[in-house]
Amino acid sequence: MRIERNEIQVLNVVVEEGSFSRAAERLNLSQSAVSQAIANLEHKLDAPLLIRGAPTKPTEAGLRLFSFAQTVEHEEANALEDLARIKSGALTTLNLAINSMVNRLHGRELLLTFCARNPLTSLKLDVAPSREIVRGVAEDRWELGFGPFERRMPGQLKTHAFFTEQRTLVVHRNHPAYAALRRTPAQCLGEATLLTSYLDDAAQRPAQRPPHAPQRPPRLRNVFGSVWEISNFSLRIALCEAGMGVTYVSDRMLDSLDGFTRIDGPAFANIHRRVGLYYKKHKPLSEAAKRFAAICRDYFRGSAPQAAKN
Repeated sequence: MRIERNEIQVLNVVVEEGSFSRAAERLNLSQSAVSQAIANLEHKLDAPLLIRGAPTKPTEAGLRLFSFAQTVEHEEANALEDLARIKSGALTTLNLAINSMVNRLHGRELLLTFCARNPLTSLKLDVAPSREIVRGVAEDRWELGFGPFERRMPGQLKTHAFFTEQRTLVVHRNHPAYAALRRTPAQCLGEATLLTSYLDDAAQRPAQRPPHAPQRPPRLRNVFGSVWEISNFSLRIALCEAGMGVTYVSDRMLDSLDGFTRIDGPAFANIHRRVGLYYKKHKPLSEAAKRFAAICRDYFRGSAPQAAKN
């Protein structure tokens, strides 16, 4: 047995109006259609629901079903209100992680634009190392990631590239071996300290290489005297400025950093990467995520490469 939504609605209005005729007017139905709906419902439940009279009153069974009808109507109103609020962004949260380069170059403008257009949407924003973001999105810690793609992105992630960058090995003029590192880096890097996030370079990660694939650059841990893994970009830059080591910096940021110079020569001195948004392939995006992605597409349109998808 199944109680139809329209039958509950008719009973609800008849009880509220106390009259079949007034209920028919309110529902824009004929009085016979209202009477037939109530009769069908009583037959289905095998119980009288209304005491016909002036006014029409519910029986005990009718009161119970009327109470249920009121609950259904209230829940429907709440659901419709929630849907309207979701469409306006009021009940959604932008759960986003971006890497330090994206944050430094584009984070302020993208987030201010998003907040201006979606004032009711909540934010959950983290600035994190690139590889941690990739893992976090794959593990559902963040809905959206924005940063460099790994050489081999997890298969469950979909990517949209907006631009490319080149991570360049640099040294600050305050480094005690500054001149030698620029002149003969191959002879000096074996004694230098690399200041990096442990997530910054795919070359640090072991991977299977097909038998006839081109030889990859050496693992960075085998090239430098030591590696200090520091996830905070500002702290890495401060340590480099103090002459404590060398680091990788995006070519998009290098001109804004005073005193830093490229280290040319080694094959691993430059690492090319695509940068953009990524998220779970088979998980529908929230309204907030869709809106942020649209803002990013508009922001980078014209200067970005065509979106690449996995």
